Amino acid sequence: MDAAKRHILRFVVPEIEQHKNHSFKDYKTKLQEIIQKNPGEKLEYRLISATGPDHDKHFKVEVCLNSNVIGKGGGRSKKEAEQQAAREALELMGY
Repeated sequence: MDAAKRHILRFVVPEIEQHKNHSFKDYKTKLQEIIQKNPGEKLEYRLISATGPDHDKHFKVEVCLNSNVIGKGGGRSKKEAEQQAAREALELMGY
């Protein structure tokens, strides 16, 4: 039973911590809304790396504005890494 508990908590606790610490905000949507105010601007997320075994991957992503890196992020999923990159970009932009 203890082994099963440890196995399950390995996945559940990080998810709870992620949501608790962020009082989740959709940084990608916020960044997209800001960029869309300027026609002709292109926002792109690039996967830089995916390391670790399949059950414990870590992803690194860059967010680029017109080919210029404006934020980097990492996480246990591509989505989480993109959110962190967008958060960093928003901080850089003063939001």
